[in-house]
Amino acid sequence: MRIRSATAIVTVVLAATATPAAADPARPWEHNNFAPAGRTVTPKQVFRTTGTVLQQRPGAAVLTGAGSSITYDFGREVGGLVTLRFGTGGDAGQRLGLAFTESSQYVGTTSDASNGGGGADLSLHTDVTPGGTWTMPRASLRGGFRYLTLFAESAGSIFLNRVSLEISFTPSMGDLRDYANHFHSSDPLLNKIWYAGAYTVQTNTIAPDTGRVWGPPATGWDNSATVGAGSEILVDGAKRDRTVWPGDLGVSVPTAFASLGDLVPTRNALTTLYDHQTAAGQLPYAGPQVNFYGSDTYHLWSLIGTATYYQYTHDRPWLDTEWAGYLRAVGYILAQVGDDGLLTVRGTADWARGNQGGKNIAANALLHQTLVTGAELAAVRGEVALATTWTTAAGRLRRAVNDVLWDEAAGQYRDNPDSDLHPQDGNALAVWYGLAPAGRAARVSAALTTNWNTYGATTPENGGQISTFPGSLEVQAHLVAGDATRALELIRREWGYMLNSPLGTGSTFWEGYLADGRFGYGGAYMSAAHGWATGPTSALTFYVLGVRPTTVDGGYVIHPAPGDLRNAEGSLRTPYGDIGLAWRHDKPSRTFTADVDAPAGAVTRVDVPTFGARTNVTVNGRLAWDGRKGHAFGARLENGYVVLTGTPRRATVVSTAVNNVPETLAAAVTSAGTTPVTAGQRLSVPVTVSATGDRVVSGTATATAPEGWTVTPAPFAIDTRDGPGSTVVQVGVQPPADTLGGTASVTVTATGAGRTASTTVPLLVFGTWPAGATATASSFHAPNVHNGETRTYGPGNAIDRNLATFWNDDTSGGYPDTLTVTAPEPVRLHGVGLASLVDGVPTDFTVQTWDGTTWTTRAAVTGNVALYRWIPFDTVTTSQVRIVVTGSQSQNGAFSRIAEVTP
Repeated sequence: MRIRSATAIVTVVLAATATPAAADPARPWEHNNFAPAGRTVTPKQVFRTTGTVLQQRPGAAVLTGAGSSITYDFGREVGGLVTLRFGTGGDAGQRLGLAFTESSQYVGTTSDASNGGGGADLSLHTDVTPGGTWTMPRASLRGGFRYLTLFAESAGSIFLNRVSLEISFTPSMGDLRDYANHFHSSDPLLNKIWYAGAYTVQTNTIAPDTGRVWGPPATGWDNSATVGAGSEILVDGAKRDRTVWPGDLGVSVPTAFASLGDLVPTRNALTTLYDHQTAAGQLPYAGPQVNFYGSDTYHLWSLIGTATYYQYTHDRPWLDTEWAGYLRAVGYILAQVGDDGLLTVRGTADWARGNQGGKNIAANALLHQTLVTGAELAAVRGEVALATTWTTAAGRLRRAVNDVLWDEAAGQYRDNPDSDLHPQDGNALAVWYGLAPAGRAARVSAALTTNWNTYGATTPENGGQISTFPGSLEVQAHLVAGDATRALELIRREWGYMLNSPLGTGSTFWEGYLADGRFGYGGAYMSAAHGWATGPTSALTFYVLGVRPTTVDGGYVIHPAPGDLRNAEGSLRTPYGDIGLAWRHDKPSRTFTADVDAPAGAVTRVDVPTFGARTNVTVNGRLAWDGRKGHAFGARLENGYVVLTGTPRRATVVSTAVNNVPETLAAAVTSAGTTPVTAGQRLSVPVTVSATGDRVVSGTATATAPEGWTVTPAPFAIDTRDGPGSTVVQVGVQPPADTLGGTASVTVTATGAGRTASTTVPLLVFGTWPAGATATASSFHAPNVHNGETRTYGPGNAIDRNLATFWNDDTSGGYPDTLTVTAPEPVRLHGVGLASLVDGVPTDFTVQTWDGTTWTTRAAVTGNVALYRWIPFDTVTTSQVRIVVTGSQSQNGAFSRIAEVTP
């Protein structure tokens, strides 16, 4: 029977996280595995329909009339080739369209964007043969999607009997759910995040001949390119780019090792990069078919990836094969190291950050890790002199970074010696890779939290967006700095948002997003399954569970960092065999118990957390540490852990607190002296409050400010039962509206547990122009669209008391550029405040005032690099002031940019 018309059945189901099959009660972690049980999958439900659709059963429907559509939801990120089976009851001569999207917000008759060029992806089309079967062409393979929309393009009826998908990723895995390793803890959200990271990298592992063609077709997409060596390869994303990018490997390789346990795709990715090394030694910024060069940071990520792969596999034959290329690559980058021991970046291409170049902190941190791990690789090969040379160079670089790039007032590293930017990537890398001494690492960890908002950690070097690549690095940094609770808070906030957002796939992590939670990278173009966003997976295994490798050729250390978790268990497959660990932290009884199961020679030491207390430690019932001295297994106290060596392969380690931890309280201003406070507006001063003890230490942080200022105290609570802890709170200060610009001093005081701690911070104060003030400029750029929003650049932006808006002149590289502020009545000035942007700071300029007939220069500035500064001069009364710019930073196209000029 043919159906000419039918009642439209509209079903809308907003499913969040995909629900895997029921787990074995003895293996509860299996419930969190997002991978499908087989390679052939069918839709989980109908997301929506339009027009006339009769839904017979899941995966089957009757579409009648052009414009009728049904959108199927596979319940998770999937990828591969779709097959449609048509019923015999439909009309002949019909045509059907297919459109694919990762996010529900782009569902429609056009696919989301993966092309990479100027053309849209549009949709696929097929002529319908009643009773026949159709499979999409192999070149049209869709690497990543959750939603499939089928829409009728003709007037008759189309019978769909079955919709199925053949999964294409991880082609060598027989059982897609058979991960080598596992993780499970007392926090269900963290458990899902671990597995979502693993699944993300699984979807990023592809057959090398299913990569994205580059240059892209005029419209549509083509995933038939060969992008590397071997039978399967680790690329950057499921939907796009489906290409080897070395920076992405810096995060995705540890994820693959910690979860899937398969490093063959990593080896093939690295081999591909060495296969395309230039004669000079430069490694690609991106592999084939993109074949980009010109990135010093990604060059360094390839070298780090080489050491990481060897560390995880001990694959000496592969290392020997690539060693000559590795040596050329190290030589290439060391040629850019100056007499001061610092690398000067020449290849400025990088991930989406701005302002790359010069003696960049991120690049120098990567070079440090390259030299440290390179020395270890050289030692593996018996090249002792080379190992010594590189170790010496690493030490020199470490000293230079801490001498030149450390900003004591901000408690962070500068992006460059002459920069006021404190980037997320460089600061995170400096801590993760051991450039920062312990005290500085703790300060950086605290300072990074001042960039957090509701959705995650914003990225100063990427316009304040939430960038999951440096975010992944930041998670590692907090753990290395010794604050597991802080790291877990960030994971829950940023990765919990991505996993549970109705915009996402409910199973994979995103390339990046805006500070308000919306997709970045152009929205529809953003990859919602991107390996560089999976940092928490390896972090939870290596640091929180606490099974991690040490040197590139050495064994493993057991070093749990429980944070606020009650228990965790997991496994890690290593070159020595599988290591299993389960631990329990019982706060009421103040005990910590760990069960270790490891092959002989795999574990070099077991570190037992003390949480700041004096503890007794036993191993299989034998006393190893009595709280003061060791009795067995070389027990000693080191950085808050009892360190044990030579423990049995199977060991139950029990630690019991035998004394109370002394209570202490400390306060420090984090990232001081950066953002100015504007008269009449509230500024949040970030204060790090630290405490030790055996309870939850609660209290209040407040401030003593100049007379007339308003202060808003901030409460704090620190659970010291997890060990010494800290938290960052925001103390509000607000000067009166008539406050003059200049500098002011504020004392911040924290009070709690009967203790008080204080610190003093200098603040930059910006005054305000009287009502009716106007601004004009020699030129200004026309409005444009940035991240989906219209942005203006008129001179009025420089006096609107909003640091996020700015004047941008319209003469790239042409000077002078002039910004003039006119007050409705004379104003008494003793200086002006100036604010700019991280990628457009005026470097050379004069400040001039008008006396009714002539302009008089009051201050001349050269070589400026400060984002915010007060420019003092002798007191003068005037109704007009102007900034005459004669030079600016070139990162933004050599435009002059001023966010605010204030009295």
